[in-house]
Amino acid sequence: MSLIFVILAAICNSVMDVLSTRYYISIFGNFKNRQFWDWNMSWRNKWQWGEKENGEKFFLSSTMLSFLTDGWHLFKALMLLFISLAIVCYKPMFGYFDIILFSIIWGVVFEMFYTKILLK
Repeated sequence: MSLIFVILAAICNSVMDVLSTRYYISIFGNFKNRQFWDWNMSWRNKWQWGEKENGEKFFLSSTMLSFLTDGWHLFKALMLLFISLAIVCYKPMFGYFDIILFSIIWGVVFEMFYTKILLK
C-alpha cells in the first residue's frame, strides 16, 4: 500500500512542478479555470479582489486553507497526505532496500509525468 501512496505523491509533485515551470505547454493550459491553474495568476485567489493589501479572500485562505485557492497548493496538500499515508501504512518489503526502491520509483514516476504525461 505504501508504494501506491509514494507513486501518487510523486505524481502530485510533478503536477506542482509542471504548474510552476511548464504551465503553457502542459495539459493544464487547456483547462477552463486558468485563474486556478496558472501559477502566475493563481496566487491572487488567496486575497480579496486579488490584492494582498485587501486581506484574505476567506478565513485562512492565505495559510491553512490555501489548498482551496489554487492547483499548486491543492497538489501540495495531496502530496503531503499521500506521503503521510505511505508512512502510516508502511510495512517493510526488503528492509533498508525499501528506501532505494521508493526513491527510484519516485524518480521514474515523477520524470514520466513531468516530461511526458502532463505535457501537451
